[in-house]
Amino acid sequence: MKTKKYLLLILCTILFSCSNDEDEPISIPKPNLQSGVVISFDDDYVDEWFEVNNILQKYDWKATFFVTRFNQLSDAKIQKLKVLKNEGHEIAGHGLNHINAPTFISSFGTSEYLNQEIFPMLNLMKNNDLYPTSFAYPYGARNSTTDKLLLNEFQIIRGTTYGSSNPASQNCYYNKSRFVFGLGIDKNYSHYSIPYFLSLLKYAKNNNKIVIFYAHKPVSSFKNDYETEYQTLIELCNYVKTNNMKFYKISELYDIQNSI
Repeated sequence: MKTKKYLLLILCTILFSCSNDEDEPISIPKPNLQSGVVISFDDDYVDEWFEVNNILQKYDWKATFFVTRFNQLSDAKIQKLKVLKNEGHEIAGHGLNHINAPTFISSFGTSEYLNQEIFPMLNLMKNNDLYPTSFAYPYGARNSTTDKLLLNEFQIIRGTTYGSSNPASQNCYYNKSRFVFGLGIDKNYSHYSIPYFLSLLKYAKNNNKIVIFYAHKPVSSFKNDYETEYQTLIELCNYVKTNNMKFYKISELYDIQNSI
């Protein structure tokens, strides 16, 4: 009789133990963010973007191209943008007329800004099977009013930052926000330095961060402002590839917000 009671006690203990385990939520740790880089380009240098893509394809790179003056692009350039998109790059918005948003809005208001600069651009791009979900400010000009306005139209927007501060205090890393800053890598910037850019990538690699860079016109040899030499881009892409980092499109930063 005592043996039966003992077995019954053990059985109840097992059953209640299993029941309690099932009621407790299972904690699944979120994976660490894979370190990487966003390389973006502004304006309407479609031919040059297309050419540098041929040079950098061996690194399996991906870029985001923020396009302005879409209404002035030839059919051939629009077709090149479609090819870039089909190869996995992102085609994003940079305004129809490259307007300084805060200056324009202070004179004409938000409705006029949207009707002249944003909505026509979106319609033209959508009519050409390009659906921009990201936006970069012309001149990097912005304020809280423009941010709030444009975040109603785009998933993520990019501003600009400058300087060569210590990598740990730089402002050009993904910040788990829908508004991010990019650091310019054109050769005319006072902070231009390939070793410095590589130090930012190294810091990102060691701290699971994503660096955001932007450029304008890629060229073989620097001659004018707002040009980025091929060698700069090759050095960056080679570092990312060699160190098993990831090339991100700007839209992917929005996609990963809830996964980190």
